[in-house]
Amino acid sequence: PPNSFQHLRELSVSRCEILKNLLPASIAKHLLQLEDLSISDCGVEEIVSEGKGVEDQPVRFEFPKVSSIQVTSLKELKCFYKGQHTIVWPMLKKLTTDGSALLMLMGLEDVRIQERKGNGVAALVVEEVIPNLEQLELRHLSDEGQFPLNLFHHVKVLKVNGGFGDGFLIFPFLRKICNPECLDLECFSFRDGLPCKGDVGTPSRIKELNLSNLRNLQRMWRKDSELGHILSNLQTLRVMFCHDLINIGASSLSFKNLTTLKVSNCAMMTNLATPLIVESLVQLTTMEVSNCTKMTEIVAHEGDYRQTIVVGKLKCLKLSELQSLTSFCRGSYAFNFPYLEEVVVEVCPKLKIFSEGVLNTPQLQSVKLYSFDKKGCWAGDLNSTLQLLNIKKGQYGRNDHLTISNMFPESIEIWKKNPRAILELKNLSQMNFYRCSSLKYIFTLSMLLSLKQLERIDVQECNTMEQVIREDEEEATTHEFTFTRLFYVKLEACFNLTNFYLGSRALEFPKLSDIRIVRCPKMTAFSSSISRESEKVIGKQGMGDNTTTLFCHK
Repeated sequence: PPNSFQHLRELSVSRCEILKNLLPASIAKHLLQLEDLSISDCGVEEIVSEGKGVEDQPVRFEFPKVSSIQVTSLKELKCFYKGQHTIVWPMLKKLTTDGSALLMLMGLEDVRIQERKGNGVAALVVEEVIPNLEQLELRHLSDEGQFPLNLFHHVKVLKVNGGFGDGFLIFPFLRKICNPECLDLECFSFRDGLPCKGDVGTPSRIKELNLSNLRNLQRMWRKDSELGHILSNLQTLRVMFCHDLINIGASSLSFKNLTTLKVSNCAMMTNLATPLIVESLVQLTTMEVSNCTKMTEIVAHEGDYRQTIVVGKLKCLKLSELQSLTSFCRGSYAFNFPYLEEVVVEVCPKLKIFSEGVLNTPQLQSVKLYSFDKKGCWAGDLNSTLQLLNIKKGQYGRNDHLTISNMFPESIEIWKKNPRAILELKNLSQMNFYRCSSLKYIFTLSMLLSLKQLERIDVQECNTMEQVIREDEEEATTHEFTFTRLFYVKLEACFNLTNFYLGSRALEFPKLSDIRIVRCPKMTAFSSSISRESEKVIGKQGMGDNTTTLFCHK
């Protein structure tokens, strides 16, 4: 009946090959509550049929609440409605379609003829039909002949899918359709940069450019390209799944207003940009690089570059899933990041140093292992922190196990400079100290407060070590020091070790069940309140030894 579906809000039809039409006109005229319409991969020849009982006169279809339409892959579509009609979509904001259906949805099948006559009717009619359209998505666009010109100048977001066809002069053409603020280009084949020959005119309004699945694109654009001029207002650039792209190298004028740069899933990219390009990013505040499997450095090393590379406004740097990344820039280039305050390094297993040159990051106070890490960690400077994070990954694949050793030089360096930074990383259950030739002791009492989960301590071949735990005279006495979980201690081949703990305060080991001491000839007590030097003095004065003897001569 005519009143059917009068409360319908969403209509979605797909993969109905034998469906020839969607609705009769008697129902379509009364879909006053419809908000979302989607038709795809069907055999539809007309969306609205004449039906029965419709007078032979022009029909007006008005859909007052429709805000989103998707009409794609209707190979048999011939018209929206066979009879004379007008269509109005006053609240339509998002339209996704292809060349065969676009004009039919607008009721403008004759617009192409009007354009050729040059009577200027098309733009006026479209303004009446879709006055609030903000986002237009065109699929399978392969040539400019599919569309009349000057249709959608009020559209802010334009998405174009080329169906992997060869890219024609895309930018001059798109500026004739509309002059959007955001442009998405997807599934084109560009062999020599993004094409833009022709009358480029004044700079476009484009502030955001998203490039995805562009085949054969090895460089963004040629040096003599006008694209830098066209995109001089560009603020955000996203590049995704452009597997042939080597880097984003372009003229320094191209990115003078760029604030956000995000690159992901570009399989052939070994570096992001040259030092000259990086310095030209004078407005850049956010840089994100992820899932580029061959990328070894962010800034390309190009031989001698003696001046300091200043990245003046960068605040956020995120590096994620970069399996081959070894440094931000190899070589001795000097970098200055005056405003850098957030660094995220996530799954970059080979990244052990940011840069070998002079590095200035006055605002940076932490490095995060993932975006939602609120605390992060810090070891005094960016290079040391990356080394610390490398330690955190665990030499044996366990996040709760830690080995400090000369075999891992960065671990010794961090431990000597800022041991608390390591202890605060995680809930350590096992700590191994192996061949730490420069350590005379391992812990002070205050450091023990971070070891609530510690279960095992293993110290081997640390020839200069005298104690494992040493009391610091300046430390406060308010804390109780209890190893609630420690059950195993092993001390082996530490030839200068005199005791496990040197200090006057009580330590408690309620779970300690296994102590192994091997080849530690100077060790006379497990714990002692008197130093080895004091013992010698006392012995000379004949006052006896206050320490409890751990080993006798047997």
